Amino acid sequence: MKFAYKMVCLLVLVLSASFGVGGCYLLYSDFSAQLARAEAANADTHRQVCTLLQGEILDRQRRGESLDDAALTELLANFALPTALWRDGVCIVGSGDLLPDGTMEVRRLADGGVQATYASRLQGGLQLATAYDLTDLYRGRDAALRRFLLLEAAVLAAGAAVTAVFARRMTRPLRTLTTASAEIADGDYARRTGLHTGDEIETLSSSFDKMADAVQEKITALQADVRQREDFMGAFAHELKTPMTSIIGYADMLRTIQASPAEQYEAAGAIYHEGRRLEALSGKLLALLGLGEETITLQPTALAALWPRLQAACPGVPLQLPACDAAVQADADLLLDLLCNLVGNAVKASEPGQPVEVRAADNGDTVTLTVADHGCGIPQSEISRVTEPFYMVDKSRARKQGGSGLGLALCKRIAEVHGSDLHIESTPGEGTRVSVILRKGAVQ
Repeated sequence: MKFAYKMVCLLVLVLSASFGVGGCYLLYSDFSAQLARAEAANADTHRQVCTLLQGEILDRQRRGESLDDAALTELLANFALPTALWRDGVCIVGSGDLLPDGTMEVRRLADGGVQATYASRLQGGLQLATAYDLTDLYRGRDAALRRFLLLEAAVLAAGAAVTAVFARRMTRPLRTLTTASAEIADGDYARRTGLHTGDEIETLSSSFDKMADAVQEKITALQADVRQREDFMGAFAHELKTPMTSIIGYADMLRTIQASPAEQYEAAGAIYHEGRRLEALSGKLLALLGLGEETITLQPTALAALWPRLQAACPGVPLQLPACDAAVQADADLLLDLLCNLVGNAVKASEPGQPVEVRAADNGDTVTLTVADHGCGIPQSEISRVTEPFYMVDKSRARKQGGSGLGLALCKRIAEVHGSDLHIESTPGEGTRVSVILRKGAVQ
């Protein structure tokens, strides 16, 4: 049974019980009051009849008149009331049962009527009983009870209908929540309730929608992670296929045909070149994976001591180094690797002989390191993807220059280890600027 139906049944049950008990109490209280007034009036009338009859009997006795059964019957006829008279326990007028003195009895008649009988003892061994009709009083009570029951049935029916409408309106938000939860369970993670009821249900709806937002974010993140893993595996397999194909091809040529010394030199050079590409690829992969497993400790690192190491690691590159001597919280080797990769990318994107500029801006609590070139630049639509593993804007040029598409991915991971991120700004044909923001540190 639905909650709304349960609510309707419960409210109807409570209404019927309270309304029925209250109505019956009022009806029977009113009836009891009317019955008490009627009994008091009838008792007064009975006493008056007894007094009048006793007075007549005494008058006749004083006058010496006879008080036989016929005379008594004549006297009682003057009162125009249903009466019965007993003399020494024998009924001489009317009929009925002999009642104790001073009692009252209410009985139902064969025709459905109700009668109240009062009995009193008189002088001379006489006992008088007078009967009073209470049928109209009881019929009035029964009629009032029937009207009340009809009224109660009508009120309960109307109350049940109104309660059903309100119960459905009140439980409609709950049905919305139930439907939304079922749809989300079926995969519709964008489903929201958006209820505005101004009460606790709205609070529940808001919490439900926040939970759905969190679930959708987690699902989206998981889907993106799976997609990135699939892209990574596909790109990795593709990157391995090209050098392996060249190596196998040249090795097979050397194994199966008698090549000239020049051809042998060319084949050996190709095998060496592709082998070095595989070596560089595996080294960067190991570095990228190692950053996810190792615990890196950041220490104060003086930038002034880092510039000579960077110049030595990039021989033949026209570097423009800053004069900043601030210290940053960093792992010196990883930071050097980051700068070397950025400088290498800048060299590949620039014309031969063009300088690569390394900048350091002191921001107070942080230092911004920037590697800038004046090369071919990156299209705006590609900037968001250049840090993905194996992604290359110009694949043919990058492979010709020995690139693997892992440099910026490794730089991004190193920046994350330092609590930062790569910020890339580029204009096609004008150059690219890649920045990382590091916290300052005091050298001991």
